[in-house]
Amino acid sequence: MKYTQNDLKVLYPINQLSLFGYNGYFNYFVKLFDKGKMPNSILLSGPKGIGKSTFIYHLVNYILSKNEDKKYSTANFEIDSDNLSYKLLSASTHPNFYLLDKNILDKQIKIENVRNLRKFLSKTSYSQDLKIVMIDNSELLNINSANALLKVIEEPGNNTFFFIIHDSSFKIIDTIKSRCSEFKIFFSHNEKKSILENIILQYKNELNIKNVDDNFYLDTPGNIINCLVNFTKSNNELSKDKLLSILYLIEKYRKDKDPQTLSSLILFIEIYYNELAKNNKSRVTFYYCNYLKILRKIHDMKNFNLDEKNILVYITDILQNEKK
Repeated sequence: MKYTQNDLKVLYPINQLSLFGYNGYFNYFVKLFDKGKMPNSILLSGPKGIGKSTFIYHLVNYILSKNEDKKYSTANFEIDSDNLSYKLLSASTHPNFYLLDKNILDKQIKIENVRNLRKFLSKTSYSQDLKIVMIDNSELLNINSANALLKVIEEPGNNTFFFIIHDSSFKIIDTIKSRCSEFKIFFSHNEKKSILENIILQYKNELNIKNVDDNFYLDTPGNIINCLVNFTKSNNELSKDKLLSILYLIEKYRKDKDPQTLSSLILFIEIYYNELAKNNKSRVTFYYCNYLKILRKIHDMKNFNLDEKNILVYITDILQNEKK
């Protein structure tokens, strides 16, 4: 398939047929499952874009496709696109799997979503009554939905498994955390670089690893890919002028309100301030204070539904005055 700039898109975790960097994690979970020792409730905690959801989709395909044609390849860590379970999962119609996430237009996972999950759990599935639930963006559970979910995971069926995906930059309520076996996902600089190089190959030469300098590996492969896609589609240079890149992302976020654009913006702001501090060490404290001010404004904007327009103007003013 040949991508063009207009249709170039970030591949969703459910459509990532190859798994990179998770060999050890994957083999460990497979052994737990095959020996009947896998916990019913697992919390995967790590930064957004590190590949947690992709990893769980691969593990789910391994479990569900064991007795199917074109089952999961444990040798290559690959899903076969012609596998029945993969097709059903992609179409959101697999009777043994349920994804709990926020609705597209919502900023939180509401209690209605959890109630739908309870309906799924009450139904009979066709494969040994196996039920697998993936809870993505669990940090977006509001207090009511979190309490409702807690009641669900407290008494799981013997063949019911919950995989809870948690962005570690946000706090998850302690009562849910205490009911789960937590696995913290971490990759070194070199591991993230290797993962990114492999993921980029899936974009058929439309993305260029040469546009990624070492500063970008402060972030995760998923967020870096999102940056590359954004800038490739806009014909902008990724790594030359960080301030111009930030201003472009601010304007883009004004229009699309896309959380991934905001993640890219946060990454560029971090890189920008690292470069400012490196080039002018006498103003490191001043830069650090302004950087924290910006992060706080973005945090409040995300969590308290504040006026985004005024906050983005405030951030832009700080950034443009840094070199004056």
